[in-house]
Amino acid sequence: MPNATLPPLKKVLILYNPEKMRARETGQQAQELLNHAGVATRFVEYKTPEKRRSCDESIGSMAEDCDVVLVLGGDGTILGVAREIARSRRPLLGINLGGFGFLTSGAIHELEETLACLISGNYNIVNRYFLKAWVKRPTANGEEGVFESLALNEALVTLNHPGRLLNVWLGEGNEPTLAYRGDGLIIATPTGSTGHSLSAGGPILEPHLAALIITPVSPHSLFNRPMVIDGERELCIQFQENTSELLLILDGQIRSSLNATDRVHIRRSRQTLPTIFLPNRSFSSVLRYKFNLGE
Repeated sequence: MPNATLPPLKKVLILYNPEKMRARETGQQAQELLNHAGVATRFVEYKTPEKRRSCDESIGSMAEDCDVVLVLGGDGTILGVAREIARSRRPLLGINLGGFGFLTSGAIHELEETLACLISGNYNIVNRYFLKAWVKRPTANGEEGVFESLALNEALVTLNHPGRLLNVWLGEGNEPTLAYRGDGLIIATPTGSTGHSLSAGGPILEPHLAALIITPVSPHSLFNRPMVIDGERELCIQFQENTSELLLILDGQIRSSLNATDRVHIRRSRQTLPTIFLPNRSFSSVLRYKFNLGE
């Protein structure tokens, strides 16, 4: 049945990662299929922000001029695009040209089937929550914000050089509650539960849940275990030691150096990413396929 939550499909923004094999060829094939169905397209090579010129049009503004954003790449490409189109609230449809591809809706050999569902409106929408992370730094007059960004998967606080233990306090507001000692601390969304958090021993959550996951990385304790908490909480990370090697890393892509006196605030953003999935694919079936479960 057609999806009544969105207006008729008139124009699709096609973004392809040129570093992936067959990306441009697959994008051109998608463009032909959509144009043949009477859907206008805009075909763009995706470049990360640091590789663009200052005069280049932003991905966000391109998305606002389209009904759907079709991304040809892997999970890393989708994470980058997701942050850029967050304000447009345009649905994202991913075709996997990478390795794992957990955030994508289909594989390259399923392109025609996936686009047929898109054109007919026979698909499901999953709204994935972003994290909002911001850093406050003490000044002579109080505090100032020195960094702010969204993340779809996770925020990681760690040290710039491996081999040393990180000591942090975690709490709500500015009140420290829990002490962690290890290689780092991950705050993940349900979407990010199948990423870095999972490899560090965290649980898997369905992507629509309004929750946060706290996952210690290699904790130096028998009792520091991952926790799932209410997504409405605002967390604050403070540091127990004076070091210049602190890092905040978002989605494995955005890095910000931290001072020992900084406070890292993290909460679930009000912004969501609508993602398109084929109607015959439940979350459990995707898990089974991606992780080779039950075989």
